[in-house]
Amino acid sequence: MATNYFDTTHIDGKKLTSEEIGDAIRHKKFGVDVREAMAQGLEYCMRQAQKVDKLEQDLSNLDKRVTALEVLPNEMAEVKRDIGTINKQIDKLNLAVFGDGATEISIDSQNDINNAKKAKGISIDYDNDKR
Repeated sequence: MATNYFDTTHIDGKKLTSEEIGDAIRHKKFGVDVREAMAQGLEYCMRQAQKVDKLEQDLSNLDKRVTALEVLPNEMAEVKRDIGTINKQIDKLNLAVFGDGATEISIDSQNDINNAKKAKGISIDYDNDKR
């Protein structure tokens, strides 16, 4: 197949589209214009390759983030369980200090404060369900 090198116009710094690059390589008469079209074509390919590299990097980062998020439900279950345990302990402490588990201490004098009328102790193991 004979190719017709009929295009005698020069590129002169014009930015070619991808279609124009192909046409210029096939039909420009002068080598300087063919080389410029080839250079622009290579630059275009490099820009596209950089975009693909960036997309691959973004996809990899997204994959890592999704993997990290996948473990969250297990961690959230542990947090909820811990919160439940803490709330139960707070309820027991509240009952022991302020509720039926508390023992009133009467203080009549400074001597009572210093010696005789000290609390024996508070147990937070008080189980409300055993009543």
